[in-house]
Amino acid sequence: MFKLGIFKNDQLTPGALNGFFNSRKFIALDLYNSLGALPQAERDKIQERMLGRFSVQNGSVKYTHKRRFDDFDELSVSAIAANFSTDRDILVHDVAASDGRTSCDLYKRLSQLFGERLDYTASDYAPYVYALKRKHSTRRLIVDDRDNVLQIVTPPFVFIVVRPESKKLYPLNHLIRYLATAVYARPLLKAYKAGKPGIERTRVELLCRECHDLIAERKNFRFNSYDVLTGPTGRFDVIRAMNVLNHGYFPEAQLRTALKNIVSSLNEGGLFITGSNTAAGTLVNGGIYKKKGSRLERLATSGTGSQVDALIAAVGGSA
Repeated sequence: MFKLGIFKNDQLTPGALNGFFNSRKFIALDLYNSLGALPQAERDKIQERMLGRFSVQNGSVKYTHKRRFDDFDELSVSAIAANFSTDRDILVHDVAASDGRTSCDLYKRLSQLFGERLDYTASDYAPYVYALKRKHSTRRLIVDDRDNVLQIVTPPFVFIVVRPESKKLYPLNHLIRYLATAVYARPLLKAYKAGKPGIERTRVELLCRECHDLIAERKNFRFNSYDVLTGPTGRFDVIRAMNVLNHGYFPEAQLRTALKNIVSSLNEGGLFITGSNTAAGTLVNGGIYKKKGSRLERLATSGTGSQVDALIAAVGGSA
């Protein structure tokens, strides 16, 4: 059994995307911003699907949905309002925000409380990717800013490199991907790194339209590249990390590293907000924690709580 991919603009139609087999096709990420003529709701749906099965180099999936955390956002905003005066500046870092949909949701809620005193930074491991191709070729590589290959687009196939499809279900795809890697992907990447002529590099911004508009219009909203496994880049009053600190993404040692980085980035009295859910409108299992000294004190729990609650207790100490 094998499956083809969505690799050109005229395939981004309901007829090409619907149906059991078509719905399982991967979509080339350099098509992300090729949907301007579509209605907002349809564009959002296709972009969310593009990211739904796409993993970045550190293993996390960029799966996202607008208004995914509505109820948990309400709990989070209540905790923030109870802990911070609205007449002071407040620094927020929203980690692993995918294409920014859920960041826009929280930003709008907090703006109603703090106005221009809010300073909001959203970040993700790969908010921007790059398409590498030879001139006039329809084949290309999708790489991150570290030149890690994330997708191989060799029509009519689109291959995911990190967390690819099941080898048992799609053995032919695995064989073709192996050959495409050896014959096309590695030589092209090597030639690009060596500065060989004739290779085009195009930046692809993986930010939803609302997020892009906020960056352009608001001085207190920005989107950066950040890996939760690297060290702190600043100090914040609130850090949110949704659907990323999961055992399915990282081994325990890496989760401890991420949590230590977060604790180090929090100001005294700052809040750490974390949780996971399966889709928009589903219950978030998460928690809200307050930093006191080197400890994190649990203030609120949603659902069954964060799946890394025990690690938070071990790293920062939880009441």
